[in-house]
Amino acid sequence: MPFKPYHNFNNRVRLEQLVIRLNNGGNITSDAHENFNRYHPAMIQKLQSAKYNLERLTEKLTTTDIQEAANSTEAFMFEVNMYIDGFFYNAGSAMDILARVVLTLFGEQLTGQIYFQTARSRISERRPTDAILTKLSEPLWRESFSDYRNTSTHELILASLYQIVIDAAGGSVVKRIIFPLPDDPRAIPSGRTYKRNPDVEKYVSEHFKRVLSLVNTVYGHIIERATTAGRLPIPI
Repeated sequence: MPFKPYHNFNNRVRLEQLVIRLNNGGNITSDAHENFNRYHPAMIQKLQSAKYNLERLTEKLTTTDIQEAANSTEAFMFEVNMYIDGFFYNAGSAMDILARVVLTLFGEQLTGQIYFQTARSRISERRPTDAILTKLSEPLWRESFSDYRNTSTHELILASLYQIVIDAAGGSVVKRIIFPLPDDPRAIPSGRTYKRNPDVEKYVSEHFKRVLSLVNTVYGHIIERATTAGRLPIPI
């Protein structure tokens, strides 16, 4: 499934094709082949689910009549939060499953709990100067995303209010519904402030592009290394 217009995501198909070629030539271990075919499709499914929730959120916010939203606030808020929750859950899970794909193709054991940061930690133990490590560094945007995701998954709803924005530019008046994300998602709704991320639809759209770009970059690096080595897992 393509991810346009968010990102071309070319390296997904390139890596799938490379794994097939290496397997046909007997140049990938059975464990690496089996685990790639287990975790790579799972990660893609999570990305597709995140994309679905993003698109449904955008559709809901752009097609709902303002009066309709006011007349059925509870149902409207429920649906918006359902899509927000779905996006954060799946986008975060995709990053954690990416770690499993990376560890698989670097020949590392998949033991214990594995999260995104686990890949860098485990590979650095045996390969402290490996070039993949910089690409697995914690992105600057991940901390705030994880805070939103963990709060949404385990504690509170994120979208507790919405705003009506009126754009009168160009001689026409356009009214839009915008949900801001709280600066501190764990604050009680009545005590929240909304300065850092005033538009949840814009935030999740940009975050989805970041996740796709991260996966594409990591996959591109693996393709280059595996092609040069002629086999998988990538040798030390």
